[in-house]
Amino acid sequence: MLSNGVLKTHYWLGPSKTKSNQQHKKLEQYLESKKEEIGFPFVIFSDHIPSSDELGILPGTESLYLKKPACKILAINKKSSEDFSSEWNLLANGIDDVIHWDNEEEIITYLQSKHDRNVVINNILESPLVTDNLVGHSIIWKKFLSEIIEATMFSQTSMLLIGESGTGKELISRLIHAIDTRPDKKKLIIVDCTTIVPELSGSELFGHERGSYTNAIQTREGAFALANGGTLFLDEAGELPLNLQAELLRVLQEGTFKKVGSNTWQKTSFRLVCATNKNLRKAVEEGRFRQDLYFRIADFEFVVPSLEKRRDDIPLLANHFLKDWFVNQECPEVDKLVMDYLVQRDYPGNVRELKQLVHRMAMKHVCHKKITIGEIPESDRLIHSLTVPAKNIDGIEDLIRKALLTGEDWWNLKNKISETAIRVALDLENNNKQKAAERLGVDVRTVQQYVKKSGV
Repeated sequence: MLSNGVLKTHYWLGPSKTKSNQQHKKLEQYLESKKEEIGFPFVIFSDHIPSSDELGILPGTESLYLKKPACKILAINKKSSEDFSSEWNLLANGIDDVIHWDNEEEIITYLQSKHDRNVVINNILESPLVTDNLVGHSIIWKKFLSEIIEATMFSQTSMLLIGESGTGKELISRLIHAIDTRPDKKKLIIVDCTTIVPELSGSELFGHERGSYTNAIQTREGAFALANGGTLFLDEAGELPLNLQAELLRVLQEGTFKKVGSNTWQKTSFRLVCATNKNLRKAVEEGRFRQDLYFRIADFEFVVPSLEKRRDDIPLLANHFLKDWFVNQECPEVDKLVMDYLVQRDYPGNVRELKQLVHRMAMKHVCHKKITIGEIPESDRLIHSLTVPAKNIDGIEDLIRKALLTGEDWWNLKNKISETAIRVALDLENNNKQKAAERLGVDVRTVQQYVKKSGV
């Protein structure tokens, strides 16, 4: 929150505001000392569960949301409040956490710990390791990466990445390995489970001894041995045959395995990261994936956002891929018409498909300051011509044409479209404001203001 250009860390909400300031001088001094620290939580102190209207009229909240602190915490005095039944609703109104307190030292320790963790996460989020490899600035992408970073830095458990092909699951696994805090960690080993041949009894994973089967002309170390002390990334883990699922489960439980053709047990210990584009819960129900293995590999489960859900990142990604191509020469800009095309187009192959398309355009580019529409390959223009009308199924273009013909101006039309988008997002997310905002790629404050204004 900003007040006359100064970042604030807290606000006392309710009739006890002045009294609270006087009673908790040590807390006030601590909070005042943190006002210059980027990412320090914004704390709303209250003696009751506030309504959405109360939260919506906090002084300076517009600046608060523009400044985007690391998180917004509601701190309720235990001595003053006993009605905790409506706390869940607060999470749908932009509050990230709710805590109860009655001791200054207790809440100071909590806030400092929260801030310390945010600093660790934000430092990695803004580091070249992320910004140069996992490009994006949309709210949904930043939130996703923050959750990945937190789980990696503050745990050593297994992770399951669920996402469509081309969303960057392997790059995420590399990030997880790179920021893993084990001081003596070894290598990242990547195994594509679609290439494992069941008939070879999982040699890719277990390794084999010379002569253990036809054409086994020499001893080979498998992924379990190579990943010992490091990270094992199983790509498309949903493709593992059932017999190998059982053997993988045993390795995870006991930390030992035998090479194919060997009688000697070997020890192994690694961090496991799995990825899949399948619904493993459904596969469990259908008997195609072991339930016990599923819960073993999914200590943390993350859904990787598709490019469709992070269209705001397309311009940034497109320019990033262009710079990759023109690394040894001046990089051209993307003409607005071309960028509009890139943003509107569908990408079944997600980020990978966008990268391939940008590189096809870059290949056709000749000495000029901009990438122009003539440099879009003809086959891709056909995709565009087929895609754009599909987006007009609900008659959006016709409605806009009629509105303009009946005298609507740009500002009225823009407002109506924005309000309709918010209304639809709220409907899709069962009136959960936070999730509606994430779907739209806007701050939850935007949704809250609309709800308050419209009374829905």
